[in-house]
Amino acid sequence: MAEQANVRSIDAIADFRAALISYVESVRATASEAKSHVQRVQHWVEETQKLEWTRRMKKSNEQLANARSDLERAKIARPDAHPSMFTDQVRGVERAKQKLAHCESKLVAISRWSRELEREGMLFQGSLQRLSRVVDGDIERSVAWMASLIDHLNAYLKTPPPRLPKAEASDLNQTTPRRSGTDPARPTTGEDDHEPDLESSQAPETDEGPDDQVGTDD
Repeated sequence: MAEQANVRSIDAIADFRAALISYVESVRATASEAKSHVQRVQHWVEETQKLEWTRRMKKSNEQLANARSDLERAKIARPDAHPSMFTDQVRGVERAKQKLAHCESKLVAISRWSRELEREGMLFQGSLQRLSRVVDGDIERSVAWMASLIDHLNAYLKTPPPRLPKAEASDLNQTTPRRSGTDPARPTTGEDDHEPDLESSQAPETDEGPDDQVGTDD
């Protein structure tokens, strides 16, 4: 048995198609925004932060060199002084060393996170590509198919119903009931339903003369 469509509302198909188009646009916008966000994070880590902490490490190196120079000048200026007299200069050197170590640790972390973000970014790009193939392939074909379906259904509704072929005269004669005792070639009228009036009808003419009639006088 052939399958039959059970379409109850063309407007429902049109509404679903419109919702699907809106969904496609939303998915594309969200995917593009997510892709841009990942790229911004990667650029921030690999470029901005790396440049920033490289600059800070360079400055920390300069500060460490200056702190050591201050300590050496203080020792030269007071060669007989107790080491406790150079506490401020020593603390300056230690602070510069800590800043330099902090900058170096940041650069190590940036390098590690750059590799991690690159790997995760590639996985994310692969997921986005699969989603894009579904949206641009299957869903777009579904949208186009529903548009064609709506056009066909509207055209079907505008098509007039088919006309039945006219029956032949012979078929009509075979299917029309006949009255008993009537001539099929002669139309029946109301006069056939009454018997003829014998009194009002004329006697039939014969070849006998007036003398041959019964009951005449000689």
